[in-house]
Amino acid sequence: MELSIPSFLDFFGLGSISGIDILFASMALIGTALFVLYFILLIIGGFADGVLEGAFNIDIDMDAGFAFELLTLQGILSFVMMFGIFGLAVNQANDNTLMAIGAGTAAGLVSMYIMGKVYHLFRGLESEGNVDHNNAIGARGEVYMNIPVNGSGQVQVTYQNALRTMAARSKDDAQALPSGTLVRVVDHFGSTLIVEPLDFDSEE
Repeated sequence: MELSIPSFLDFFGLGSISGIDILFASMALIGTALFVLYFILLIIGGFADGVLEGAFNIDIDMDAGFAFELLTLQGILSFVMMFGIFGLAVNQANDNTLMAIGAGTAAGLVSMYIMGKVYHLFRGLESEGNVDHNNAIGARGEVYMNIPVNGSGQVQVTYQNALRTMAARSKDDAQALPSGTLVRVVDHFGSTLIVEPLDFDSEE
């Protein structure tokens, strides 16, 4: 039995559409099916997380630009899905092909952006789970958010090949460290770094 596009669409109650609506409907159905399949595979074993790397023999690094993160497999599938859904809906409502293409493209790009953000968040959480804060000891950085007396702030320090914004306390709790102060990490308590201001005179 040969499956044609019209019969495929008719199965979903879309057999009466014609013209560019066939393209929109096909992209919506195929994109949605693959998008759902992707996340099922991701949930049951993390298989989908390595599809792009395995298929193209590349390694997606956390330092990769956000523009590249938009081109992950889930980003592309979400674009196809939303382009088809919104394109079909707008064209069915207004019978305006250019408006439908524009709406589908806009919806697809917004979807890609959101998926890129979600991807970045999950990759960041995964990376954070592998961080050994002992590697921060001795690293230098800068106070990002004021560290008050007997309180916590934030510092930006590079270790394990990444610039990290971490909670931090002053080694001398009686000393406040304002934003912009150059510091050195001397210890850590869990994920909170213990820092002291850099004394360039003592290092000369």
